[in-house]
Amino acid sequence: MRRLLVLALALCGLAQAQAPSSPLDLTASAAWAGWSRPDRPTEVDVRLAAGQPARVVLEVVAGRQTVATELALQPGQPARVRMPVAAAESITARARAADGREVAQTVEIRRSASPLLGVVLAGGGTLALAGFHAVALGAADLPRLATAYAAIDALVLDASLLTALDARQTAALLGHAAACGRMVVLHADAPVRQLLAGGGGCGRHALMWAASPDEARQALTDALSHRLPEPVALGAIGELRQPDLAIWTRVAVAVAIYFAAAALVLLFVRKAAGLVLLPVLATAAMGLLLWAQEPVSQLLVWGEGGSGAPQARYQAWQQVQGVARGSVRVSIPPALGGSAQACQSRQALRLQFDGSRGQALGAEFDSRLFARTWLCFAGSFPTTRTIAVDLRPDGVPEARNAGTQAWPAGRLLDAGQVFDLPPLAGGARAALPPSRPGAPRGPELQLAAARTGFDGRAALWPLDLTGAVDAGATATGWLLVDVAPR
Repeated sequence: MRRLLVLALALCGLAQAQAPSSPLDLTASAAWAGWSRPDRPTEVDVRLAAGQPARVVLEVVAGRQTVATELALQPGQPARVRMPVAAAESITARARAADGREVAQTVEIRRSASPLLGVVLAGGGTLALAGFHAVALGAADLPRLATAYAAIDALVLDASLLTALDARQTAALLGHAAACGRMVVLHADAPVRQLLAGGGGCGRHALMWAASPDEARQALTDALSHRLPEPVALGAIGELRQPDLAIWTRVAVAVAIYFAAAALVLLFVRKAAGLVLLPVLATAAMGLLLWAQEPVSQLLVWGEGGSGAPQARYQAWQQVQGVARGSVRVSIPPALGGSAQACQSRQALRLQFDGSRGQALGAEFDSRLFARTWLCFAGSFPTTRTIAVDLRPDGVPEARNAGTQAWPAGRLLDAGQVFDLPPLAGGARAALPPSRPGAPRGPELQLAAARTGFDGRAALWPLDLTGAVDAGATATGWLLVDVAPR
């Protein structure tokens, strides 16, 4: 009896020794000092540490959307993850270890009803701009993900603080400039101007320079009188969303097979059991058929830039069509993973996030047969399209590839007319035949005309998206490039 008691005490001591004794340590904060606009993405910075090795699932929950990642923690080596989230009123960061340890923290987001102006000055302080809510920030408040810049409407940044930004903050800032983000940079020397202007989009109405806060205020006031191109709304892409009838076809084939089988049973089976069993088996077979199918995914990309600009901004939409009721997981194209988010703020969604690369790998959500779920992306990519259009003495327009890279066949929109653009090598030129009256215009030309305006001129090319999506998915894209007027 004494031996059994000693053994029990020893086992209890061993269990206590093996029980988790070191809690997880979690600290979370939001970019822009916790400020954002409603229904816009922002960034949460999470620092997580543990006193002993642990595998941890980190989740950041904002409303009905969750961003999750897995971490392997080591003592003395805290992990730091920046995760994109929707700007809900409160955001909860929660870490759960495999051994049951758990810790959570809630971050409050102050959502401004007025446009937000982020002010990052070397000496601190802020500046007033009519109609804006100005927020004084430090370099540490700037995000590491370019998508988080959507939380503000304009930025004033002292160039002397650029050296305080880490590599990911600098990359996000350059991405913001390329995506036509309004920004005034103070006290910028020639190298800084070259760095930012080289990747800036939308010209001087987006990226501006100033020598003082007063000049910055005036530059922003002047720039606000010029509207920048608005993002393409999901509802505006219209017929660009070519319907994928694959699921409808599968269901129609299955129904046809069912009716054929039913006809055969009615002709040759006389027993009541067979007549009752057929609908049961057919329903089960239909359910298994749909359950075994992969959801249908379509990717649409629309890019816009200026002739000769090194960067173009893009928007992308991934439509996923459900095949059965239940949870669906889809892969996100690697090139777009840094800006993935649900197109509708009320869509329940779980993003699998890779914290080391700063991008989403996949999305998980509930779906049902024929239901469509949309994922939205935005950002910038390098371009090499430089086009000039001249008028020959005989009055025929002539397109010239003023760059070094060849371009494929496309279309030129010029004051309501549409011309066929032939493929041209760098430095080559070609006369453009007159536009064909009454020639059919696809939905991409209709959207390009709406974005260009009647008096505008722009070139439209298809984008090569080979390898952008997984097998079984489809991808379509276009690049619209503004051309300087004659």
